[in-house]
Amino acid sequence: MDEAGSAGHFRSNAVPATPVGPRGTSSELSPAARPLGLPERRRTYSAPARRRRLRTVRSTPSVLGVGLLPDSLTDRGNAKLFVRLYAQDYRHVTGLGWYRWDGTRWQSDEDDTVLWVAGEMAESIAATDPRGVYSDAALRKHRRRALSTSGINALLSQARSAPGMVLSAGALDADPYMLCTPAGVVDLRSGKLRAADPDRDFHSRSTSIGPRQMPTPRWDLFLTDTFGDDARGREMIRFLHLLLGYSLTGDVGAQVMPFLFGSGKNGKSVLLDVLIKLLGDYADAAPPGFLMARPFEGHPTDLAELHGRRVIVCSEVKPGDRFDESRVKLLTGGDRIKARRMRQDFFSFAPTHKLWLLGNHRPEVGTGGYAFWRRMRLIPFDRVVSDQQKIDNLADILVTEEGPGILNWLITGAHHYLNSPRDLTGPETVRIATTAYAETEDHTGRFLTEHGTTSRSGRTRHRGTESSGGTTSG
Repeated sequence: MDEAGSAGHFRSNAVPATPVGPRGTSSELSPAARPLGLPERRRTYSAPARRRRLRTVRSTPSVLGVGLLPDSLTDRGNAKLFVRLYAQDYRHVTGLGWYRWDGTRWQSDEDDTVLWVAGEMAESIAATDPRGVYSDAALRKHRRRALSTSGINALLSQARSAPGMVLSAGALDADPYMLCTPAGVVDLRSGKLRAADPDRDFHSRSTSIGPRQMPTPRWDLFLTDTFGDDARGREMIRFLHLLLGYSLTGDVGAQVMPFLFGSGKNGKSVLLDVLIKLLGDYADAAPPGFLMARPFEGHPTDLAELHGRRVIVCSEVKPGDRFDESRVKLLTGGDRIKARRMRQDFFSFAPTHKLWLLGNHRPEVGTGGYAFWRRMRLIPFDRVVSDQQKIDNLADILVTEEGPGILNWLITGAHHYLNSPRDLTGPETVRIATTAYAETEDHTGRFLTEHGTTSRSGRTRHRGTESSGGTTSG
């Protein structure tokens, strides 16, 4: 259903006839008045701008007088008036609540601004009807009801299910190859940037900054200091570029779980700190023990935080921790996930996240098996930075000085991944480290015997299929 067009039948019922609201104010430029070469931009309003706009509505006489008149003096009439005015500013997502358009995305209305806006609309209801349809007494009574908490909640309760106001949770952040940024929406397949559109771009997540082509000497130096500038180091950096680019997408088909492993002072925390800072709310840190076996079942709100994310960093690994293997398989697969937020209904969503693990200790693996180990990519960080070379707050410095360029580098990695054979097997260093990890676990001997052999290069083969994150399920 066309969400913009489906709200159109409300527009002929409410008055005033003079267009009002965020997409119909008389101050908007006509197509002829816009400068050539600039795309039409949808107007967005801050809270002060909304207040000024409503004051203008209240003071601008229409054909029928001053103020707003719903088509009936009922909660439903108020709800239809709200839809007419705010269908392009607010949407309701079942199980998640109200969302508001901020100019580039549909952002969760965590501050309940929708309640205040509904109250401002109620304040704009006319005190008199020049048509004589409603008496002044009836309008005063209706206005008191509309301004009450129960009246506001009632109109919002009806408005949230109106055509044009409903946004499916499954539609939010569902396009795996689009990346929302403050500068617009990036198509990761082509690398092109375009303006955001509330009627086609149902993003609730956004990077913290926009990309820009620019030199990134500090970032380049950090990578070579971390992995080396020899052939092995350059191979690792190329692999990491693809892996980070893949993580920028909402595609989870590779079903891999990178594990950055090594002692401290080696760059792994800086790398993921930069990623989290750049990706904004596309990225998040998992709660402690998120992937580890525990004696109690996790709360479904833990899983709700995965909705729409691209990167989840799991960093709390303690000696003696053991993987919850079924949870790892669930959260690195492609099956839909069912979750709920606090005091909200359950909803389901397709996963878009990639789990990144980092630590100084390797968690124990119980049964293991091909389904588990084919996901693992253990990336060794074995170059220790001396105290003399260490730079405090390096992640902040990198983001501040070169953030737009680093984000552009990540987008280039996504473009390369999506336009290549999409091979995330990893270089020999990663294959050997992953196999060595597997060989330390109790059940790995049986895994290697039953499912494959390890070549001298460290590449694990499984009955003709390399452990490269292929299409094998489980």
